[in-house]
Parts: sequence; structure tokens; C-alpha cells
Amino acid sequence: MSFHTIRAYLLVLASALLLAACGGNSTSSTPPPPAGGLNLVAGDSQVTVSWKETPGVEYWIFAAPNNPNLSLSNWLATSGSTYRLKVTSPFVVSGLVNGTPYSFFMTGRINNGPGGEATPSVSATPRFAGSEWTSSSTLNTGTFSGLTYGSYVDIATNTVQNTYLSVGNSGTIYRSADLNTWTATTPIVNVNLHAVAYKLAKFIAVGAEGTILYSADSKTWKQATKITPHNLNAISTNGSLSIAVGDNGAIVTSKDEITWTMATSAPSSANLYGITYTSAGNWVAVGSSGTILTSSDGLTWTTQKSGSSADLKGVGSITSLTNNLTSHQFIVVGANGTILSSPDAISWTAQNANTKANFNALSATNQFLAIGSGGTVVSSLDGITWKSQASQSTANLTSLLSAQNMYIAVNSAGGIIYSK
Repeated sequence: MSFHTIRAYLLVLASALLLAACGGNSTSSTPPPPAGGLNLVAGDSQVTVSWKETPGVEYWIFAAPNNPNLSLSNWLATSGSTYRLKVTSPFVVSGLVNGTPYSFFMTGRINNGPGGEATPSVSATPRFAGSEWTSSSTLNTGTFSGLTYGSYVDIATNTVQNTYLSVGNSGTIYRSADLNTWTATTPIVNVNLHAVAYKLAKFIAVGAEGTILYSADSKTWKQATKITPHNLNAISTNGSLSIAVGDNGAIVTSKDEITWTMATSAPSSANLYGITYTSAGNWVAVGSSGTILTSSDGLTWTTQKSGSSADLKGVGSITSLTNNLTSHQFIVVGANGTILSSPDAISWTAQNANTKANFNALSATNQFLAIGSGGTVVSSLDGITWKSQASQSTANLTSLLSAQNMYIAVNSAGGIIYSK
């Protein structure tokens, strides 16, 4: 029996049990639907469902795509149907397809009894983040700032804690669970920190004069032995290797974030400002005067002709599958509205975003999104056609993070804006 068959069988079996538990007319032992029904807020690949809870009632959410008349009687027969058990308000239903309408209804039960009547179904369509932005906190990170999101095990409670982490001028490090309340960590260096990343169960920050810091819990930090005097401007990881790049072509690598080595071949003396491990399985670094470097292992690098003289700041890629054929789209962004695209990270073509803003960072997840001077935000699904988004900011946006189905951008004054 194939995995697909087994999965389908288990879904049908579980669904049958759910229907049996939820079916039937409302009785004195079953709760009525939540007063006021369901309220939906669409997000990126998700919908947040909220309702008025009644103490002692256990709630179940049922959902399915492309069925505006969804009900308990036709839910199981609807392709793509799904459910969530024992939920509390608000509840985020994630893993949805952007641009596809989803319908939702809910039932409740008391003391594991039969399900009550279902709410009327309501619909919402998930959409890409990046079009609506909200201001949040302002951190004292200064001109330089980096942002990441990760988790650690809190020894006192033996629980996994998630945290946002921001670094900046004079070794400042801030932590937050919600983007609103931030806690400063005592600096262990007084140099500017330019970037931060999370991988391999560690937080890694890099900065001026070859500084590299690492932490397992985002609270207690140690400094790695310096192996370059040059400023390190960006860092990326792929789960087994971390690479930081910086001024004068500096490229340093590590398998544990503690011991670092210089790349075997770094063929450029240009300042490097951005690096990523791409969805195609290779590394791409970008820098001043149109510099683009590629590597398959992070040790030996090759210079590629970008056809641009602009300072390049951000790089990313998205992989797509069409008719069983895999294709890649690499994107680089930089000064004066520069956007370059490539199917292989070797041959590059200039694209037009209808702006001369200086782009400072790029995110490549389920879409491309770039930020820059004057509060500029542009997005693209294919890397060719770009759309301007209203960030509600005129500040110089310098750092960008995609996490928790939203974008978070930091400006040169430490101000944070986010888009869900």
C-alpha cells in the first residue's frame, strides 16, 4: 500500500469519526454555535479564526478550499478539506495556498459529548504579506541593524522559547517574543554589529573588525576568535555550514559557529554586502561595483559578470516546479533601483522596478520582496514584474526578515515596521 493510499485512508477514518461525533441535532448536552459566529482575518498562507468562547466548550474548526457553501454534510467530500481539534480563540490555520478562497465553520462539544450545531460557513482568501504595513517598536540599534528569529530551550522551565533578535551599533543586542516588548542584553563588545542569523541551534552575529559572536540561548554570548580584520557585513547558513562576508572580499566559514576559517578562494577584493544559500543548493554573494560571486561548497568562489556597476546589497532565489520540470529564479538588488535576474546565477539580466531608490535587502520565500531608501518596498512573484507597496514609512529601510508568515523591516534609526 502506497504512502498516499495510507494517508488518504487515515484521513477518511479520522474524518468519519469526527462526523460521527459532530453530527446530529443540538440537545441540552450540546452547546450552541458561538454567538456572533466566526471572524476571519486573512494572512500570508494562513487565516486567523476568532470567536466568542464559552467556558467548558471544546471547539473544532472545519475548512476546505473553493466551496462557498461548505457545511458538515459536504465537508468530507470537498477536495482539500481539513480540520483542527481542541482550538482556542484566536486560532491560526496555516499551510494554506495564497489566492485560494477557503471556507470555515465550527462546532463545539461539552465533556467529550456529541458535537453541537455548526456555525454558518464564512470565507477568506489568504494573500501574500507585504502590501499592508504597521509600525511597531523603535530600538536603539542605530544606523547598523540586523534581525533574525530563532528558538532555544529555557533551562529553568525546560520549554522551547521563540525569540526575535536584533543587533546594532556598539554591540547592542535586543530580544523580543512579540516585536513589541524588547529586552536589552549586556554587550560583550563595543563595535558595531551588522547582521545576525539563526541556525544549527545557535544565534550568530557579525560586525566590524571581523567580530563574530555566538549564543545558544540569545542571552549569554561568546566571541569567536577573529580570523580577519575586515568588517563582516552579512551572514547566511544552510544547516551545516555558516558563511559571513565583508569588506575587501572577506569570506569566512564555519561548521559550528565557534571555529572559523577563511574561504579557500575569494577572487574579489570588493566589499561584500550580502550572501545567501539558495534554493538551488549553491551560495551567492554580492557586493560593491556589481560584484557577484558563486560557490557550490562555500570554499571556492567564482566571479560572475553582472553587467552592472551598482553596489549590490541583497540576493535570493525561488525554485518552482512546472510539468515536472524544476526551474530557478535568482534575484539581486542594489543601489539606484538595480534589480538583476538569472536562471542559473551566471547570466544576469536587468529588470525594472520603476524606482531609483537604493535597495538594501531582499527576501525570497514564496515571493520576492525588496526594501530600501525612502521607505521603498517592492514585491514580485516571478522576479520580472515588480509592484510597489505602501510601507507607510519614508525612512531608510535597511534590514529585512521573513518569519512567522510575515515580513519585519528595520530602518536606519532602529524603527520596526511589519506586514502580515
